[in-house]
Amino acid sequence: MLSPRFLIFLVVGAAVSGLGCNRDLGECNLDGTTDEGRPIEGPAAFDLAFREVDGLPMYEGQALIQTSCGAGQFCHAPAAERADRFGVPAGLNFDLDLACTDASVDSTCSDIQPCDGTTGDSAYCERLDRLDANRSKLGTWAGQSIQEIRAGTMPPGEAGRNVRDTRTWLRADGSTLPEIGSSEAREIIRNWLACASPVVARTEFAPTAQLELTPCPTVEGETCVYSGPGGTLPDPTWSSIYASLIFSSCLTCHAPANTNMDQNPENPGGFIPGGASAAGLAALDLSGSDLTDTSNWASESHAAVFEAPPSANGMCAGNALLVDPDDAAGSLMIQKLRAVQTCGDEMPPAGGVQTISNSVIDVVEQWINLGAPND
Repeated sequence: MLSPRFLIFLVVGAAVSGLGCNRDLGECNLDGTTDEGRPIEGPAAFDLAFREVDGLPMYEGQALIQTSCGAGQFCHAPAAERADRFGVPAGLNFDLDLACTDASVDSTCSDIQPCDGTTGDSAYCERLDRLDANRSKLGTWAGQSIQEIRAGTMPPGEAGRNVRDTRTWLRADGSTLPEIGSSEAREIIRNWLACASPVVARTEFAPTAQLELTPCPTVEGETCVYSGPGGTLPDPTWSSIYASLIFSSCLTCHAPANTNMDQNPENPGGFIPGGASAAGLAALDLSGSDLTDTSNWASESHAAVFEAPPSANGMCAGNALLVDPDDAAGSLMIQKLRAVQTCGDEMPPAGGVQTISNSVIDVVEQWINLGAPND
């Protein structure tokens, strides 16, 4: 007998065959073919994308919703509270982040046990339940969600722009996942919702390149997919760390709102993140002086962290230096990246878990232990 979570995460044709009658969602293209094996044009619900920076896999619709509806930190995220919800009613949560990644990224994923209820549910089982609840909530609002996405009212204007996750998502063929406002992205989301919004629930680093983006062993019948190729590690220099980590994962909160298109040729998308958290900006500004060109933001922001005490506006005033040269373990930046801080939240915020891979944090530590130069 199939477990409930198998039915939740691995959507079968019988479960979605009646969804085509929803006039807002239309027909479900589950896997790219009809029952007779004929190909169907357009996106399939099980088309995979992976995050360029770390290879994290998601279904294309899952990735578009996750990056555009708060990225697990704002708006439709359970971790978002008060102003961070940007007016979204409490409980209206669509956070579809994976329940577990590789144990080298999240140590709580090192010993995952089946959720049989005999010894109490583990943290992983609780995360699976939360993912299921958020996915079910999205299913309830699927028709209205696609209407608002088509109308351009979701994500909503500047607020939606400020909270979006700017990290690049790639398909297996190397092409980039389209922007949420495009007609292609709307069709991907429509079809994914029509197929009952299947989700990747867990990932592990692929043991070989041949296994990337293929199924990995499941624990509770959830969908597990090996990570994608991912990106290359940054060099142990501030400019490289800024480009690969700070820009994509930190400026959302630690930079002002900015509607300009970036003239920096190293930012081909042109989007300049920032403006998602007034408190985060008050505590630490990692942007630069030119609001139309981020080319010099790395060198200009170095002083904000180098031998800098935490801001009096934040929760860590009086604690360790943000970056203490030659003492990576004692630097608040590293403590927050590893989610072992004794004040405030981990960075980026994710409800008490580390979200940046150890391999990337190791590079930041190496840079600090080299004296944290502005290079």
